[in-house]
Amino acid sequence: RLSRSCQKPRLGFASSPHPMRVTLAIVSGAAGASLRICEKQSFLATGGKPNVVKYQQNRTKAAAESDSQPIPFDGYFEVGCFVDSTDEKVHTTFKGTAVSPKQCFNFCRDKPEARFFGLAEGRRCYCSPWPTLSTGAGGNGQCTAVCEGDKSKMCGGMTKASIYEMHRCGDITESAEKDRDAAEALIEKWNFNLARWTHVVDDLTAAGKIIDVKDVRQRVMSSATDLEKHRSDTALKVSKLETKVADLQTALDGFSPNGATADDMRKVEEAQDSLLKSTADVQASAAESKKYWDAHSLDGAMKFRSVAGQSISTTDHASDLNFMPKKVRTAVKCDSNPADGCEDFPDELTYVTVGDNIASLYQVYNTTAPIEGRPADLDAAAWKIWAANECHEMCVMTVGCVAGNAIGSTTSEEPHVFAFTCNLKKSVSDVYMSKKNKPEHLITGFIFNSYYDMKSKDIKFHTAEMIVEAQ
Repeated sequence: RLSRSCQKPRLGFASSPHPMRVTLAIVSGAAGASLRICEKQSFLATGGKPNVVKYQQNRTKAAAESDSQPIPFDGYFEVGCFVDSTDEKVHTTFKGTAVSPKQCFNFCRDKPEARFFGLAEGRRCYCSPWPTLSTGAGGNGQCTAVCEGDKSKMCGGMTKASIYEMHRCGDITESAEKDRDAAEALIEKWNFNLARWTHVVDDLTAAGKIIDVKDVRQRVMSSATDLEKHRSDTALKVSKLETKVADLQTALDGFSPNGATADDMRKVEEAQDSLLKSTADVQASAAESKKYWDAHSLDGAMKFRSVAGQSISTTDHASDLNFMPKKVRTAVKCDSNPADGCEDFPDELTYVTVGDNIASLYQVYNTTAPIEGRPADLDAAAWKIWAANECHEMCVMTVGCVAGNAIGSTTSEEPHVFAFTCNLKKSVSDVYMSKKNKPEHLITGFIFNSYYDMKSKDIKFHTAEMIVEAQ
């Protein structure tokens, strides 16, 4: 197992004339180093029983000279679980605690002559120029001692050691830069999503503040609060990742491949590890946030049922939008076509239905980057008409839906980003209206005429000045 992926692997297997033998070739990355061949015979040709495994190091003068001023190793892989009968006099032993493969590697990576390191008894770490290994009883098993420094890893056993080979990939900066670039792409993606969610939270909050109906206002504010909780959690982790990217960049800027020491390498690796942990935190938080968003996304619900291509007017649904029976229209002095507001107060009408909720769905409209299939370059007035129709269309295609509300806000800032929530209802008990709306807010509702025809006696229409029981 490689601790770091090499672009050009230093470990290779070549076929051997012996039917049960493989040749393990390890190439040092140090200048002037020669090819070092290590052979091991894992099993006898007959019987299939474990046999002695011995690494024979063909260390040439060039290889030995290259080790006189070694370049620290930058990676390692696990060879296996063996009895190591190498003379302990050639070992360099770690005296500390909290042993783990990574800790042992960091201790051994720049020790003169060290090529391998071993872990035993869950707490012992040593460096070795070459190990003499045998499978011993139980084959290549019995390395079951949990590492004191990493409970997810095994550090040998009571009679065997977990043996690791160290290698030089020479790709520390390349690997770190790759992880940095991936983190920056993740940051860019989620900053875009978080900005969209901020618009939804702000627009719902602004619209909710002018709704008099407690039930509806609480539902709108609750939706904004729930989304803000997910947004802020992910935003905090994205911000931390931005700091980790900056820290890694500082480490990279201070790193020079020529003459790099183990400490120099560790600074980059530690910054890289910290960045990877922060990246994982963002991904976990973002996954939860996206799960919530997807469950409440109008675009997701409409994915295969888009109203793209339809006219963005109230023509198709005019009789349902801001529906008022004649008696109510007369009482509030509204014209016969209230779908786009009453003629005498077109921007002041608020209309919300109250009843059992089926779903609350969000949508964000960006005038400069509209969702595919949606109309482009809508101004605020046109968007409000289109959004109300989009919500109505969703109700048409939702089993049991009979009414709904489209509530949101627009912005005068460039680029224009409009957001709203579509509340779908399976029943209606009351309709509340007022003249407190403003041009920048969308507070519109609808009732299917067919549903009203059946339930007209049970639905009450309220205004700020009076209560009218529809006939």
